[in-house]
Amino acid sequence: MKPAESAADPRQDWAEALSSTSCLPLRVPDRERADQLTARLREHVGHLMPKVDEAIADECHDTADRETARWLLDRVGHTLHQGGPDDRTAAVHLEDLALNCRALSAICSHKDETGQLAAIALPSTPS
Repeated sequence: MKPAESAADPRQDWAEALSSTSCLPLRVPDRERADQLTARLREHVGHLMPKVDEAIADECHDTADRETARWLLDRVGHTLHQGGPDDRTAAVHLEDLALNCRALSAICSHKDETGQLAAIALPSTPS
């Protein structure tokens, strides 16, 4: 298999992954394409995890958001060590990576924009 090409924006990869897995369990995406997306999402997640870890460290109080972000990092770490011996398992793994990448990206974006962790543990409130 060729090395994964890094996309400038992980949104495209996670959106494609979620689209290709949207018909699970009835339809399993093409394994070759799933493996390519998985490799790229692993790369994106590998870049995002230290940023989220740093954002957590920057928080001065143990908030629900900080606890949720820690939980997410643990879950993502576990997901990175998984794989798929068959097509269906690989597709489920791809979907998990896409969801994890999307969540990590949201935390990083919010932190960059506001200087605070995203309100990931609480429902959003109207402005």
